[in-house]
Amino acid sequence: MNGGEVLFREYYDLRADPYQLTDRLHGASAEQERRLGVPEPARRLTTARAT
Repeated sequence: MNGGEVLFREYYDLRADPYQLTDRLHGASAEQERRLGVPEPARRLTTARAT
C-alpha cells in the first residue's frame, strides 16, 4: 500500500460518448438556427449578416 494512494489512468473516448456536447450552431445557416429552436438569436444573426 503506497501510503493510501491509488494510482490509475482513466481512458474516456469522447468521440464515442453519446452524451458529448456538440455545437450545432457553429456555422449553421439562419434556417438551421430556426430549426434548432433559437428563433430570436437566429433573427438577430440574420439581420447582422445582412449588414
